[in-house]
Amino acid sequence: MSSKVTLIARTSPLRFDPDISTRSLSAEDIPALGELQFNAYDQGLGEQSVAAATAEMREVFAGKYGNLLTEISQVAVDETGKIIAGVLVVEHAPEAEGPTAPLLIELFTDRDHRRQGLAERLVVISGDLLFNAGYQEVAVSVDDSNAAALALYLSLDFRRWENDDEQD
Repeated sequence: MSSKVTLIARTSPLRFDPDISTRSLSAEDIPALGELQFNAYDQGLGEQSVAAATAEMREVFAGKYGNLLTEISQVAVDETGKIIAGVLVVEHAPEAEGPTAPLLIELFTDRDHRRQGLAERLVVISGDLLFNAGYQEVAVSVDDSNAAALALYLSLDFRRWENDDEQD
C-alpha cells in the first residue's frame, strides 16, 4: 500500500531559457484542463470521465485545495495555443499539518507530449514566479509509489519535508 510523501524545495530565479510557450491560468481554461487531466492519467488513477475531471478543475478554481495562484500556475501551449501540460499551485496546503509554503497540487502532461521535459520546465518556471513573488519555498505531495514523479522532483532539488512538530 502506498502513501503520500511531502517534498519541499527552495524557490529560485530561472537559470536557463525554458524554451517553451507558457502562460498563466484563467477560468476559461477549465474545460481544457479537465480534458488534459482526464487524458493524462492512466485509467483508474484520475477522474473517471472528462466531465468529472472538468468538475474537479472547477473545484480547484473555487478553492477546494486552497487559494489557487493563477499567476504562478502555468500551462504549456503548442503552436496552435492548445494546452499540452499544466502545473497548478495553491498558496499553501489546506491541511494544518502540511508546510506553509505554496503547494504544487497538480502537474500533468498530454500523453502525446511526454518525455519532452515539459513537466520539469513548468516546475522550474513556477519556482521562478514564486521566487519573484517573494516566496522562499515550494512543496509537493507525491504518492511514494510514483517513481517517475519522485525522480523528477528529486532531480529538481526537492527534499523530504519533515514536520518539526512531530520531532518533539
